[in-house]
Amino acid sequence: MLIVVLTIGVALAIVPPPPANQDLGIYDTLCAEFAEDDCRACHSSGVPDTHHMLVQTSYGCTDCHQVMTNPDGSTGVGIIRNCVECHVTSPHHETQEAVDRHCSYCHGSFVDDYDDGHSIPTYAPSLITPDTSYTAIDNTTDKKWGGCEACHEPDSTSVPPIYSNPETHHNLGTLSLDCGICHGDTSDGGNLLDIRKCEDCHGTISLHNIQYDYTSTKGELGYGHVGDSWDCAGCHAWYVAYSDAPQTGPIIPSIDEVSPASMLAGVETVVTITGDNFENTVNGINYTSEVVIVNDAGTMNVTPDSINTSEIVVTISALDAGNYGLRVVKSGMESNLVPIVVVPQVTIDSATLRRSIVTIRGSGFSDGSYNGWLDVTVNCEGSVLESSIVNWDDTRIVVDCSSAAAGDEVTVNALHGSDSATIG
Repeated sequence: MLIVVLTIGVALAIVPPPPANQDLGIYDTLCAEFAEDDCRACHSSGVPDTHHMLVQTSYGCTDCHQVMTNPDGSTGVGIIRNCVECHVTSPHHETQEAVDRHCSYCHGSFVDDYDDGHSIPTYAPSLITPDTSYTAIDNTTDKKWGGCEACHEPDSTSVPPIYSNPETHHNLGTLSLDCGICHGDTSDGGNLLDIRKCEDCHGTISLHNIQYDYTSTKGELGYGHVGDSWDCAGCHAWYVAYSDAPQTGPIIPSIDEVSPASMLAGVETVVTITGDNFENTVNGINYTSEVVIVNDAGTMNVTPDSINTSEIVVTISALDAGNYGLRVVKSGMESNLVPIVVVPQVTIDSATLRRSIVTIRGSGFSDGSYNGWLDVTVNCEGSVLESSIVNWDDTRIVVDCSSAAAGDEVTVNALHGSDSATIG
């Protein structure tokens, strides 16, 4: 009893945040509060190209680019760059992976999947089992201990505002309509807020490997679940650890940005990945990461050229055009999934002239659905002339330019880039 009392005294003497540090994982807010910059914190890689890859399958140009009339009477297209003009609710939780409750596909090892076989205790919650809210409170300071609310509490003064766990979890799109996913079957009087249901997605191993900048914050409170003894008390109330939490090891890596923003199909590319916890040492064991490329065809593992805690440089071999995902994996712990896009390379193989008709052959020109918005220009004796497009497909463009002559430079401005060649 004396140990328990002393433990409480030590814990209450240290007052960390809430709310939790917001530098790791998804910010605790609602999609409606997001501004463009918040979206681009994750979507830093190839956003225009990612959307352009969807045009032939899902959208037309004018779905995003409205036709506008210029003061001189000419027409052009508007460009929407603010994500929330179209994405007024989260588009993520309507994907098949989300519907299947395979949350780790996007969130990595920060969460578990309900059907992945991770360990969930079957015994009744004990004195040190975290509560869905809290198990102790300081009536003087209103500081809570022993549950999720010790760190995950709202803060309306933050920008954007930080919301509570119930608010963020109740705003998961159509997933929120199925109450049983989180609350189980309560028709027989079961607990509406059962910690064991939380553990469907938040198991011991995932929780005990969440820490922002582990190398620098180990021993500091409030940066995750394993940094300081208070982090133990915040969840467990009556328990203080004096070493790393049980099952701690390869702290979950996190990706902030991938550069370059997009890659060319068929071209080997050197990529720089910045983020957190790409390497770490726990209890004398060194953990390091590899890069994994994901698409519908499967996965490809790539060994980094160089790596440290916050940066990876990796050479990615030539890929076919398409949308991909990239994650960092360290001893089974997966980072968040970051979208990358591989775009067709615009290449002119030949440009020939017959009477006034210029025929351009190559690849990556896109197809005829774009030819009202893209163009071909001919540099004729220092003057740039726009041409009348007769036909446009991915490998051949035919244009009518009465002033064109052999030796002129022709330029194709296609959806994913441009290329120039001399008319032969």
